[in-house]
Amino acid sequence: MDAMSPARQTAFKELVIGTKILLNEGILDTFGHISVRDPEDPNYFFLPQKIAPSLVTENDIQRIDLDGETEDNRPSYLERFIHSEIYKARPDVHSVLHSHSPAVIPYCFVDQPLRPVSHMGAFLGDAVPVYEIRETRGDATDLFGNSPDVCREIAEALGQYPVVLMARHGVVNVGSSIRQVVFRAFYLEQNAAAQTEGLKIGAIKYLSPGEIETAGKLVGAQIDRGWDHWSQRLRQAGLL
Repeated sequence: MDAMSPARQTAFKELVIGTKILLNEGILDTFGHISVRDPEDPNYFFLPQKIAPSLVTENDIQRIDLDGETEDNRPSYLERFIHSEIYKARPDVHSVLHSHSPAVIPYCFVDQPLRPVSHMGAFLGDAVPVYEIRETRGDATDLFGNSPDVCREIAEALGQYPVVLMARHGVVNVGSSIRQVVFRAFYLEQNAAAQTEGLKIGAIKYLSPGEIETAGKLVGAQIDRGWDHWSQRLRQAGLL
């Protein structure tokens, strides 16, 4: 790999901070991971080695190509193909997160679509797509994303959306930067929790197409405020 450029230094630093934020805010669990496209070469991306997210440092980051292969001989996440296939299919995507976001998980196994219920969830669009592995792989799989073929199907289900759910498994967020993905992951969790509570009370008045577009633009400009806030919470907790 080329010498560490300022852009790569920033990418490494934000990968570690982003991981810590997602852990501290309850989005990531033991098995989640976030990646970033190599700012110097779009045919590669950076992802920590197969390690518990709470242990991730800049020294743990691997460089992986769009076939999910790396020259780094340390263990790699089995689900790295989720990242590689999405980067391959979506040139606009520069960061990918796979998580088991707690409030979102129920929408991976019910017939209720996950839809935006407030301005903070406007980025979701009309509804979050779900990748149903049974449709192509049958009903005896491990529900995992550990092969290029399955992950290619996940990328196809994602389409041009910012989020796709993996049936009975988890969540994939994408975005133009680590900061955007972290922001979206936080408010995806908030939106899912609010929708679940709303369904207990009565019929939900979901965002209209016009509200989705207009509110999405407004909220989308606030990403750095979220990053600064969650980073400060890390400092206050002695984690940064």
